[in-house]
Amino acid sequence: MQYRYSLITLFIIISSLLQAQSITEEEFRGVWIVTAFNIDWPSSPYLTAEQQKQEFINLLDIHKSYGINAVLVQIKPSGEVFYPSDYEPWSHWLTGKQGKAPEPYYDPVQFMIEECHKRNMEFHAWINPFRYVSNIARVKPVPNHITRQKPEWFINYGGEIVKKYLNPGIPEARAYVIKVIMEIVHKYDVDGIHFDDYFYPIKQNGKEFPDYNTYQFYNKDNLSLADWRRQNINQFIHDLSDSINAAKPQIKFGIAPVGIWRNKYQDPEGSNTRGLSAYDQLYADILLWLREGWIDYVAPQIYWNIGSANADYHELVDWWSRHVYGKHLYIGQAVHRVNTSRSWKNPSEIPDQIRINRMYPEVKGSIFYSSRNMMTNVNGLNDSLRSNLFLAYAEPPKMAWKQNKETDIIIAENTDTIVKYYKLRHIPQPRAPINLSASKIRKEILLSWEMDESQKKFLADTNSYYRVYRFKGKYSGNISDEYLIAETKKPRIMLYKRGKLFGKKYTFVVTAVNAQNKESFPSEDIVLKMKIKK
Repeated sequence: MQYRYSLITLFIIISSLLQAQSITEEEFRGVWIVTAFNIDWPSSPYLTAEQQKQEFINLLDIHKSYGINAVLVQIKPSGEVFYPSDYEPWSHWLTGKQGKAPEPYYDPVQFMIEECHKRNMEFHAWINPFRYVSNIARVKPVPNHITRQKPEWFINYGGEIVKKYLNPGIPEARAYVIKVIMEIVHKYDVDGIHFDDYFYPIKQNGKEFPDYNTYQFYNKDNLSLADWRRQNINQFIHDLSDSINAAKPQIKFGIAPVGIWRNKYQDPEGSNTRGLSAYDQLYADILLWLREGWIDYVAPQIYWNIGSANADYHELVDWWSRHVYGKHLYIGQAVHRVNTSRSWKNPSEIPDQIRINRMYPEVKGSIFYSSRNMMTNVNGLNDSLRSNLFLAYAEPPKMAWKQNKETDIIIAENTDTIVKYYKLRHIPQPRAPINLSASKIRKEILLSWEMDESQKKFLADTNSYYRVYRFKGKYSGNISDEYLIAETKKPRIMLYKRGKLFGKKYTFVVTAVNAQNKESFPSEDIVLKMKIKK
């Protein structure tokens, strides 16, 4: 049976390699950006505000250049955050000192969202809900930190490094975390709220997470310890989902669990694997959340290679594709494992994994871990994406059950002292202009373009406009403002024969910008060798 399965896998891979790459209009192509321990961004907690901004811009431009259309940024890696909050202090990974704001002051999350949306990239706010102090020996919380205000909510636990965790078994503690997350939802135009696999911590040094007293006090249904823990996480996910959908129903809520729900030896419904189980060791019942519609997408971290003895990549993709219950499935890709062992040295490993993903219509895309690994073009992966697998432009896939149409929503945020109202106008990003062409009119050149017929709302909106970019020589793939030469409401622009422009070869692209200041991907480029006739 294993031999037959391997032959089928090989056949699928070879077949996909022989096929011309299909044009993919919708596919999620994300990258995780880790802020904890300065793994991805910022590279140091001692950068200036301008250095932080430029580093993030460079990071986005590089990721966009090979086809990435979404980033998942860790804005709450623990009980400290990367934005001004009424509840939690500034992160020491941002400024070197917990509670210290950036100098000169700026709001990093607002800045990052704006930069992403300029590039038509989605911004998902990645949150760690229950880890509150990453190392109690090194990180000293500020006086107004919740761990000092409500010490009874927290448990110290760990091996060599002891962390402080919020106890998910306390209803008031769970409600506090939801309040923290809803501050983000109300405050920012995020495209998604995202968790990874941090729920209950896995067993450390053979010792259980010490929440037995909480279990004794709150276990009103006489559940086993494991079922009670799962019930706590289930209730948390349900309540947060309801809160997000009541406030901003267009926001996506997604979770990236470990790649194995349960093993077949633990449950007949499980996968044919042997490994860490989300259900049994992290107390995360992902399938329940999908069946009940509490989350919009799942991104299992399938961090095994094709043919792995304990957890074969293809086996897990196949299993998850049969257990997604109509929601979106994105696969977490282990770029950080490339070249770490013999089985991960094959340059085709990740590209072949993406080809396997595309054999399953339930798989809507990939998320790569993590930004730092992707920035190095390890084993030529970025080149393979840019020139082959991600050659065709793709937008993040739409979710039929979410609000994707133009909507006005009034949001009320209750705080202790004030009620704030936010008005959100949600408009889909425009498609790129098409049919870019050039024609000579007398001694000038007219550059013109069109919009697809599906973009009627863009064309009818008086606040919509176009941006024209010029590059000396070839198009660099970067549409930053330094290449911007004009903004116009009309689908054309006249290039006059004066100044330094003529006598050289230039490449032009055009983008469309809608009323929400969301910019499309660039049009196909056009190259003009612009000579002046004497």
